[in-house]
Amino acid sequence: MVYSNEELGKDKFRRVFKENVDSEELVWHRDREDRIVFVESGSNWMLQMDNDIPVVLQEGLKYFIPKMTYHRVIKGTGDLKIVIDESIGKVRIPESVKNNIKKGLKYLRNNRKSYLMFERISNSDSVNIEVLKEFKQFFDSHKTNVVLSESKKGKPHEDHKYVEWLLRGGNAGYNWVLREIKKRV
Repeated sequence: MVYSNEELGKDKFRRVFKENVDSEELVWHRDREDRIVFVESGSNWMLQMDNDIPVVLQEGLKYFIPKMTYHRVIKGTGDLKIVIDESIGKVRIPESVKNNIKKGLKYLRNNRKSYLMFERISNSDSVNIEVLKEFKQFFDSHKTNVVLSESKKGKPHEDHKYVEWLLRGGNAGYNWVLREIKKRV
């Protein structure tokens, strides 16, 4: 094993690379999430990002590794102990938003349709900022809140605009997206 892993919480873990790790095992790779790496200890270990020269990992400092960016660790002396935080760029989903998405999914199932992305979101605690931006784009294209059409009372699954609105969290989702986007601008 190249390293040992210890869970420290949701999206946060400690990783230890032993001094005796074979350098050949420290390969170029990409991660699926943005990461902040905090160096707890290690001497002369280095981080090399794609198309950059290696930098020495210094104890007590943090390093940002963007998702899907090739990088590698270069062996130093002693064990390298780091804490990796992947919560950066993630936004907690309020229960009211998840409940509206689940309601929209229920209506979709009545139509024998499935939207895997919305199912994943409804079962998650957080989403990345890209999902928030996609939701905002949807909300921007609908200048007013969508309510169930009078003609579809009793059969909401037939009101496609209403179901699509619910799949993004409904009115609670609209307010959540605006609030979270505003924090990040």
